[in-house]
Amino acid sequence: MTRKNSQKTASIFLYLFGIFELMGMMMLFIPEGFIPAGFTSQSDFWALVSGIYGLARIVAGYAVGKNKKWGMVFGLFLCITTMIVAPTIVPFGVVDLVFTMIITITLLYAYFGKEKMLQE
Repeated sequence: MTRKNSQKTASIFLYLFGIFELMGMMMLFIPEGFIPAGFTSQSDFWALVSGIYGLARIVAGYAVGKNKKWGMVFGLFLCITTMIVAPTIVPFGVVDLVFTMIITITLLYAYFGKEKMLQE
């Protein structure tokens, strides 16, 4: 995989993850009977957080696609915060971690490529 392909892959996954996060805002419109038991009291909060993260991921995906370094840093920041928070939201956190790991690996590869850690 080349650095350019890795950058495109990270951008695509950031867009997809952002779209999935935006779909989480649909919790505002779903009857409470369909929301998992632990989320009924906090569904409005989680829907708002999901929308904010979704928009942020789409912005990061756009910036990464346009080859902006701040987009890579922003995308990595979102990945790190997701890795910290995901274990606390058990049913949905598993999918978040899978997406986050793919994005983190591709962003780091897009930046560093095949460079060695120590130049001898």
